[in-house]
Amino acid sequence: MPTPAPEWIPNQQLTIGRLAWLAARPVLLRRSHPWWVTLLRVLGSSGRSASGSGMAHDVSTEVTSDRMASYSVPIDRIAERLSSAEVVALREHGTLPDWFFPVVEQERKAFLRSLK
Repeated sequence: MPTPAPEWIPNQQLTIGRLAWLAARPVLLRRSHPWWVTLLRVLGSSGRSASGSGMAHDVSTEVTSDRMASYSVPIDRIAERLSSAEVVALREHGTLPDWFFPVVEQERKAFLRSLK
C-alpha cells in the first residue's frame, strides 16, 4: 500500500501533474542526491579552509537541482495516466500507486535520451 506524502494538505486545487510532483518530491529528493556528494563534503570539510566545504555544497545543490528538474516532464506525463480512483487517492492523501515510480524512471530515461 502506498505511503501518504508527509504533511499532505488534502484536496488542494492544483493540477494532477502538480499534485503528483508534490507527492513524489520526498522520494525524488532521495533519488536525486548522489552518493558521492557526501564524500565530497567530508573531504572538502577536512581541510582548513571553509571554501572546500562551500564548493561541495554548491556542487551538491546544483547536481540535486538538475536531477530533480529531469523528473518534471516525466512526472507530468505519467500523472495523466492515473485512473480516477488513483487521482482521488492523490488528492485526498497524497498517495501515488506502486507502479508510478518505476514508470517515471523509464519515462525519465527516455526523456533524457531524447535531449541528446
